[in-house]
Amino acid sequence: MSSVDGLRGLFDGLRPSIAITGLLVAVLIFWSGISTWRQYNRLRDFKGPRLAGFSKWWLIRTVGSGRAYLDFWEVTKKHGSIARVSPNDLLTDDPDLMKHILNVRTEYRRSPWYDGMRFDPANNNILSWRDEDEHFKLRSKMSAGYGGREVENLEPKIDKNILAFIKLLRKYADENKPIDLGRRAQFFTLDVLSDLAFGEPFGFLETDSDVYEYIKTTEETLPMVMVTTVVPWLVKVLSSPIFKNLLPSEKDRLGFGRVMGIAKAITAERFGPDKKVQQDMLGSFCCPWTHPKRGRVRDLAPNHRRF
Repeated sequence: MSSVDGLRGLFDGLRPSIAITGLLVAVLIFWSGISTWRQYNRLRDFKGPRLAGFSKWWLIRTVGSGRAYLDFWEVTKKHGSIARVSPNDLLTDDPDLMKHILNVRTEYRRSPWYDGMRFDPANNNILSWRDEDEHFKLRSKMSAGYGGREVENLEPKIDKNILAFIKLLRKYADENKPIDLGRRAQFFTLDVLSDLAFGEPFGFLETDSDVYEYIKTTEETLPMVMVTTVVPWLVKVLSSPIFKNLLPSEKDRLGFGRVMGIAKAITAERFGPDKKVQQDMLGSFCCPWTHPKRGRVRDLAPNHRRF
């Protein structure tokens, strides 16, 4: 009997704890249900994929799949020009609405989506700035470089790369070999951009290759980058010491990191007592007032974490 009495006493002692735990679980479930319903209710007039109004999972899976452009097209085709793709996100295929939203005097404000464009988690760039005043200031300061007004021999440089592109196409034609035109068009684009930005092309067309595996790395990492736009808090997670080493570094031999290292080395030449003065996009960003660590150089391209 003593053993039975002991067990009974033990269970009697546990009952208050079980009751409190059960109450907390019930409160948590009730609060979660109310929160989910309120989240769903605010955009209930917009139709979309099943369960998209309750969870972000559909949107995360779609942008990470690499075929978001197809899935989004199917959604607008099925559910209308404005469709719901997550509890708090709407999708539209209406160009007039997009022009209205992106108008200079628009009252719409940038959402946390833009935080995912912060490829260096610690710093904003021209794509990621959500503060309208800061974004406008940065755009104004960089407009001359991006617009080509301060780029010397802009058209001759483009012409030079066009000729290199044609030369490469003729090589394949003369040898009667098939060519991946889409990939070579990427080579052409990247050589033009690097020529205008840094004063010389990276050599994609000359070598007929994916220099530093830049394109390959971009294609492999872009789905994850897009996931951070719909789950912005991932940017803060990646900036922690635990995950920071997983991000591209200028010490890398290939990919983003290698291009970052080259960009940093070229940028370093534009400062100091023996600085190199050159009229290209980088030269425009390296104005006398620009500090090499905190100025516009850092914002040259959102794909580069830091120069």
